[in-house]
Amino acid sequence: MDDGSEKTERKRERHEDVGDIELMTRLASLYYLDNLTQLEIAERVGLSRIKVVRLLKKARNVGIVEIRLHTPAAMRASLETALIQRFGLQQTLLVADQTNEDNLRVLAAQQTASHLDSQLRDGDTLAVGMGRNVGAVPDAVSKVTPRQCAFVTAIGGSPLVGQPVNSADICRRLAERFGGRSECLYAPAYVESSQLRDAFLCHDEVRSVLANACNAQFALVGIGDAMDNSAVVRMGCFSADDMTRLRKAGAVGDILGDFFDIQGRSVGTGMKERVISVNGDALRNIPCVIGIAAESEKTTALLGALRTGIVDILVTSVGNARRLLEMADAETEMQTGG
Repeated sequence: MDDGSEKTERKRERHEDVGDIELMTRLASLYYLDNLTQLEIAERVGLSRIKVVRLLKKARNVGIVEIRLHTPAAMRASLETALIQRFGLQQTLLVADQTNEDNLRVLAAQQTASHLDSQLRDGDTLAVGMGRNVGAVPDAVSKVTPRQCAFVTAIGGSPLVGQPVNSADICRRLAERFGGRSECLYAPAYVESSQLRDAFLCHDEVRSVLANACNAQFALVGIGDAMDNSAVVRMGCFSADDMTRLRKAGAVGDILGDFFDIQGRSVGTGMKERVISVNGDALRNIPCVIGIAAESEKTTALLGALRTGIVDILVTSVGNARRLLEMADAETEMQTGG
C-alpha cells in the first residue's frame, strides 16, 4: 500500500471511529435517558435490534456509559454501625450483593474510589497493595480533581499474574487517574529465603520505597484467603503444600502476605520472613488502612483481618457484613455457654 493509500485508510478509520462514537452516544441517550426499549431504538434509527444491543454494550465497555448502583442507606446503616462498634473500625463501606462476583468487585471498587476522592489531599501518600479487588479501583476512578498525591507500592510483584493485580501497575494507574505521582517497588513479592529478602531490603531503592509506604497517611490493601487457589499461590510465591501447612497453623487469610488466624494473630513463622512488603506492624501505624474484599467466600478471612487491628475502613458486601456479625455472635455464644 503506498503512502497516499495509507493516509486514505487511516482517515477512513478515524471517520468510522467518530461515527461509531456518535452513534453509540445517541443510542445510549435514547436507552438510558429517554427510556426507549431496544426494539423502539432499532426502529427509530433503522438498525437491527441485535446491532443496537451490541453497540449499547460497546458504549459501556469504552466508557461512554457508566453505571453506578448505590446501596440504599436504610439497607446498610445498621450493619455499618454494628461492624464499627464490634470491631472498632473508623468506617464501613457496604455494597449491595450481586450474583456475579465481577459485578460485586466493580461496586466495591466504586465505593473505594469515591472514598479516596473525598479524602485524599495534596501532599498525602497512599500505600497500595495488590490483588483483583485493589486492582479494580483505578478503573472506578472518574472525573476527579487532580491532586498532588503520592501512590507508593506496598509489596513487590510477580511475573506469573496479570499486570492489573500487581501492586506496581495498580499504583501507576491510580496515580494517572488522580494526577499524582507513583513510586514503584521493583522487587519480587516473595523470595526463597529470609537471607535473600534481607539482601533485597538492603538495596537503597527498595528500602526507600518501603519506608515511604510505611509513612503513608492512607493504605489500600486486599484481604486474601488461605486457600490453595489464593492470590499468593497463583503468583507462584507459595505452593499448595505451603498453604496446607499455613492452614494447619490456623491461617485463614493474609494482608500483604502476612498471614493471620481467625483471632487476628500472626501465623506462619518462616513464611512471612520471605515477603518483601510493608508488614502488619507497620500497617497498624498508618492512620487509615482501607481493606477491600468483595468475594462471599472470604468471610472467615475478613473476620480474622478485622481482629488484626490493621483495618480501619472495611469495604465489602452487605451479605459479608451480615455473615461477619453472625460468626462473631456465634463465637461469643460458644464462649459464654449461651
